[in-house]
Amino acid sequence: MVLKRELGMLEIVLAGVGVIVGAGIYALLGKGAGIVGESVWLSFAIGGVIAILTGLSYAELSSRFPKAGAEYVYAKSAFKEWVARLCGFALLFVGFTSATTVALGFGGYLHGLTQVPIIWAALGVILLCGLILIRGAKFGADLASIISLVEIGGLLVVAFIGIPTLARGFSIPDASMLPTVLYGTAVVFFAFLGFEELVRMSEEMKDARRKMPIALLAAIAISSVLYVLVSASAVGLVGAEALGNSTSPLATVVRPTLGEAGFFLMSLAGLLSTFNTVLLIVLAASRLLYGMGVARIVPVVFSRTRDSQPLYALGATVFFSAALLSVGDITLLAQMTDVLLFAVFGVMNAVILKLHWKKDRFTGFRVPFDAGKVSIPAAIGLVSSLGMLLFVDVNALLYSAAFFTVIAAIMHWWRARKG
Repeated sequence: MVLKRELGMLEIVLAGVGVIVGAGIYALLGKGAGIVGESVWLSFAIGGVIAILTGLSYAELSSRFPKAGAEYVYAKSAFKEWVARLCGFALLFVGFTSATTVALGFGGYLHGLTQVPIIWAALGVILLCGLILIRGAKFGADLASIISLVEIGGLLVVAFIGIPTLARGFSIPDASMLPTVLYGTAVVFFAFLGFEELVRMSEEMKDARRKMPIALLAAIAISSVLYVLVSASAVGLVGAEALGNSTSPLATVVRPTLGEAGFFLMSLAGLLSTFNTVLLIVLAASRLLYGMGVARIVPVVFSRTRDSQPLYALGATVFFSAALLSVGDITLLAQMTDVLLFAVFGVMNAVILKLHWKKDRFTGFRVPFDAGKVSIPAAIGLVSSLGMLLFVDVNALLYSAAFFTVIAAIMHWWRARKG
């Protein structure tokens, strides 16, 4: 049974902004400020440029191949099967770790309000999202769209009250700070996670070939502008040190101006935002697993549906996301996610480079600015994505490789057993 095409442009844009924003500012602004200090806005700005460049490649690929399998399908169109499988497995791992990371961010906000242990709160939100998504993608996306408006509203409040001190937040670092700024980008780039999740909803979007590229790029642009403004406002209001020491950074930002009531309301906005992002990541990751099941590179059971919902894929996504809570460290999990994202983004840009080199006659959305047979944005996106791996924590590289190897080995064993 196939998935239903029931999602429109507005739902996808709002869902995109919701998943991107919830993964970043609400959960990781404090960690970024603790690393970079008053220039954290620049780390977000660099991350936004990388996201836009790679987003252009995703926009074209989503127009060419509007399939739930997304990166697996894209890579298979240009490279050998094993490259596509590696991308698929990498993105499965990204889906699990990113849901876990944002769930820990949810736990941080709830802990700030109620003293509930962060791990238990994170587990609860993952299970709740799984239960909600049993109702289907349409129900989940509609709920996420409503919450996205609350998320954006909370960020606009921070940007507004920070106007008088905004200049202080746009600190310009000297050249010697560039490695630190790039290290900060490697951490906060998790904030841009989400735009690649949208393409996995292509099989459930109306007129996906035309509308998905627009929705994808709009979500990245809106989120990037919000990130830069809010990070500068937050630093201007309370300083980088206070942000770095807080488990609920944006609630800490509004407390001096809006008092305890403001702290409470922004904590609620943080809870809704991170909940929203977990919901959308679990939705997208389950669709990727479904697509890989259809392609039979994971057990075919994950391609089975009930009432047009891939419940087996959804259940597996919830299980693995919950299991990764045992890692516990939100910064480590974020960087583990980024390691594989940067690698996969490099492959996606390489796919565009190869497709444009062939000079085919595809008439949908195309990445602009070719120099002869070379796509300039895709080339820069490839270099910048892979270059960011130089600034990721070594432990994150090692743990990512270990987890990925285990998952890939299990899947390889299963395929060999089935013959």
